[in-house]
Amino acid sequence: MEAIKRQAAQDLGARLRIIRKSQKMSLQEVEIKSHGHWKAVVIGSYERADRALSVGKLAELLHFYQVPISSCFTIPSTGRAEVRELILDLHKIRNIGEQVAPMQRYIASITTKREDWNGQILSLRKSDLDTLAILFETSESALFEQLDKWGVLIHPQRQE
Repeated sequence: MEAIKRQAAQDLGARLRIIRKSQKMSLQEVEIKSHGHWKAVVIGSYERADRALSVGKLAELLHFYQVPISSCFTIPSTGRAEVRELILDLHKIRNIGEQVAPMQRYIASITTKREDWNGQILSLRKSDLDTLAILFETSESALFEQLDKWGVLIHPQRQE
């Protein structure tokens, strides 16, 4: 049971690190931008899973990062039969070029509907993946693999 708890804490810490880095913030910048509310050493210990993180503190930290709490719990993986949610790094998508223009238009539509102007990451539902697969004239699994190759998926297992 302890191994399961430790793995869950490590996965959560990795996800928090990815979220912070996707917003182009160092640990010190988190401390500065939060006006000292979030200490760099504390955030680092959460990310390394050296320190326990309560649900309340997690919600508060994710509010600071302006990401939904669900972004820490739905983890896509190429090994899964079905993808329920994708988390995309919007900065990386912007740098790919013209080949992702349909996706960029679709993402713009989603952010407008959700009034999500964060511009750093975006959570897509399975139905969004269905739509994107149609736009790219490919299968969902092939699109997922292509998104992974482009490096635009945010995976908690990977250190970026």
